[in-house]
Formats: sequence, structure tokens, C-alpha cells
Amino acid sequence: MTHVAGAGLAIGLICLIIAGLVWSWRRPFVGLGLLVAGLAFHNFVLMALIGLGTPTFVVHAVQAWKEAILALLAVVALARLRELRRGNAIGPLIATDWIAGAFAVVCIVYFLIPPGLLGSAASFSQRLVGLRTLVVIPLLYFLGRSLMAADDRERLLVACLALGAAAVVTLFGIIEVFAVPTRVWLDWGVNQYSSFLGFTYGGPQGLPENFFITLGHDRYVRRMVSTYVSPLGIAYTGLVVFPLAIAAIDCYVSEKAARWLAAGTALLILGVAMSITRLAVIAMVGEALILALLLRRSWVLALPPVLVVATIVTLVPSAAIAPTVDSSLNPAGGSRHVQTTDTSTAEHQDYFIGDVLVDLQHPLGLGTGASTIRFGKQQVSTGESAVLGMFGDLGVAGGLLYLALFCLTIWQGFKALSLSRAGTLEGMLPMVALVGGLALIPISLTSDVWGDLSVTFPFWWSAGAAATLCAQRAARTKRAPEAVRARRWRISPS
Repeated sequence: MTHVAGAGLAIGLICLIIAGLVWSWRRPFVGLGLLVAGLAFHNFVLMALIGLGTPTFVVHAVQAWKEAILALLAVVALARLRELRRGNAIGPLIATDWIAGAFAVVCIVYFLIPPGLLGSAASFSQRLVGLRTLVVIPLLYFLGRSLMAADDRERLLVACLALGAAAVVTLFGIIEVFAVPTRVWLDWGVNQYSSFLGFTYGGPQGLPENFFITLGHDRYVRRMVSTYVSPLGIAYTGLVVFPLAIAAIDCYVSEKAARWLAAGTALLILGVAMSITRLAVIAMVGEALILALLLRRSWVLALPPVLVVATIVTLVPSAAIAPTVDSSLNPAGGSRHVQTTDTSTAEHQDYFIGDVLVDLQHPLGLGTGASTIRFGKQQVSTGESAVLGMFGDLGVAGGLLYLALFCLTIWQGFKALSLSRAGTLEGMLPMVALVGGLALIPISLTSDVWGDLSVTFPFWWSAGAAATLCAQRAARTKRAPEAVRARRWRISPS
């Protein structure tokens, strides 16, 4: 009976994928937003298919929905490129274009180099997964560079898609944390899903360790994992969607839209807090302060105190309202005793130091896939830090190209935001590039953040969009210097 249910679910999903492809063909900018929203449910849907006993080839077919939409959008972008260049719609080539192109070339070269020459033991499949993770960065950048919104209606639709998905994630997360026993995740097939991806975990009953915060005395606090099947997906994606949501609300397209966006933003903040991801919540406080400085709105100034309270709760897991379980996943009663040592921070520190030592020992890099830990940690590899992983995979040359691209993205987000037209949603994606980029600096130093496509997609898409706005305005300024617009954050506060 479960096989029939799995087949029915697969057929329904394939129909949705076809509809998404048609939508993306007709409205490519919205198609990029559809990718961002769809990734919020990707993991849970795959887990459900595997748990229902769906044939592996069908699961892989559904799993490839995002690659199918990306390929379609790439075709659309190439088909429009000549017309866009002729009309100067995307502006002249700029420094980040050359850096992104060089980064893509380096990724391909390091994939083609035999791993034995670099001292790596990565298999072909591991190298291929590593290449896919890396090359999607310049691909998304160039898609964002060439696929622009037709008007504010498309931008608002994208904001609603991204924020609506975040709201659903939080609502489902509240249910799964408080109303669904943790043991049910085993029935849903989470361990089979982990094996399907090539991971092996050592948490209670084989669950991922990050499902919990360890209190000691056989007590674990449940973290919200929701449809991401990971608290990190909720937290890190929230960091890039949060500035997008605030920018959309600030534009105040309509009172009704603003109310819905505000409700979605509140749920987004709640979801990040209940993921109990300390660094992410601290980074969101920083985002709120930067947004308050840029926008100078009274309602934005009210956000930092709220986020500070959420931060305090995450720093003291024993104060969390989430339920506790024991190693058998049964409810754990009694007092919440907090362990005296922070094992999570200690582990991150050890991995970070290990990554630094590997990078110093292998300045030429180990090739793509050396930082891909889904197949198990190699004897010589990196993987804990996205930044150090770039140097570990691509050597000093690739690592410096990545740093240049990331830093220029933040700068161009700032520049594009100052040049965007007031009273429109034109600055929405540049806000993600600037504020989201600043928030991801500490995250990317300590976590393999680009392995999570739900973060990679919106950020690097925004990077391309910000670069296009800068290039367009630069071209117009050369023709008409008086057309330079006032900075957005100098608008009088409402």
C-alpha cells in the first residue's frame, strides 16, 4: 500500500515540476523565486518518497527538479543574452563578471585534475558532487545578472514566495516539535533519507546530532527541523530571507501586502529562534541593527530588542520551551541540567583548526570534493568551513577568487542599494547581497554553508542582480551624470 502512495505522490510532484518549468519559461525571474521557495520543502518531500518505498530512480527524478529549472533558466538567459547586450539592459561587463567566470574555470580545471596528483583520495562521485556545489555559485550569479524582473509585481511575488515558504516551515516546525513525538521521525524515514544522501549520524537512535542540544544526564532539547529536516537550513536560510522581507515591507506596496509580509517575517524570526542555532540568531541581531541604520524606520528599530531576547534563549538551552527527550527518544522529565562544557563550540574549533592546517599543507588544493563530507571524512580533507573549504578544494588561487567575489558582492549590494529607485522594490535583492552577505561572514567561516542550496540560491542570485543594477546605473551615469539618485537611507523616517 505504501508503494502505491509513493507512486501517487511522485506523479503529483512530477506534475508540479512540469508546471514549475512552464512558469519559469514564461517568467524567468519568478522561476528563480520558485527555486528559493521550493528548496524549503525539498528534503522533506524526498524523505517522504524514500519512506514510502518509492523506486530509487523515481526519487532521483524528483530530486533533479532544481537542476531542471536551472538548466531551463540558463537556456532562457543565453537566448536573451544577445538582445540584452544590444539594448545594454544588463550594462557593461564589470569586475565581478570576470572574477565569477575565472572562478568557474578554476572549478572545472580542479575537477579534471586527477586527485592522486593533488594528494586527495576523493572518488569520482565525490568530486562530481563537489563540482556541482561550487559551479552553481557562478551559474546563479550570471542568472541573476541576466534574468531581471519585469516590474514590482514580479518582485513582490518572489518576496511572497520566499516569505510564504518560510512561514509554512515555521508553522509545520511548531507542530513537529510540540505535537509530534520525536520517534515519529524514524517512522517517516529520516534515517533512510540520511543513508540515501550518504550520511551516517550518531545522535539518539541514529538521528542527526543537530536535531538536539545536549543537556547532559541523558537529556536532549529538541530543535526545530521542520521541512528542511535540519535546524541549520531553517536558520541560515532565514538570514538571507530576512533582509528581503524587511526591504519588501519598507516599500509598502499596499497595506494588505504589508500585513501579510509582516506576519510572515514574524514567523521567520520565530523559526530561526526555535532552531536554537546560536550564531545565526546573533547574526540576525546584527542584520536588524544594519537594517535599522539603513532604513531608519521606527518599526525596524523595534526588532533588535526582540532578537536579543531570542538570542538569550538560544544561549541558555535549559530555558528553551522546546520539549526534552532521552536517548531512547522518550519524553525526559525532571530538571534541565545544563552540561558544564560546550561540546558544539569545542568541536567547531577543532574542525576549524584542522581545516587551517590542511590548507597550509596543501596550498595548491586537493581538488573538488575534498571538502564534501557526505561520503565520510577523508584522511586529508577540509569541510567544516566554507571559506577554508574553498582553499582546500581549489588552492590559493581559487580561494582568493572566491573571497574577491564574496567581498565584491557585499560592496555591490551596498552600492546598488544606494542607486535603486526609492518607492520601488528594486533594492530588495541588493539588500540581500549587502545585509545577508555581512551576516554570512561568520557563518561561512564556521560552517559549510554553500552545501545548503537553500542559502546558496537566494544569495548568489541576489549577487548577480546587484551587479546588474550597478552596471546599469554606471552606464547611465556616463551618459547623464545628473541622473544619479539620492541614497535610499536618507529618506525621512516614517
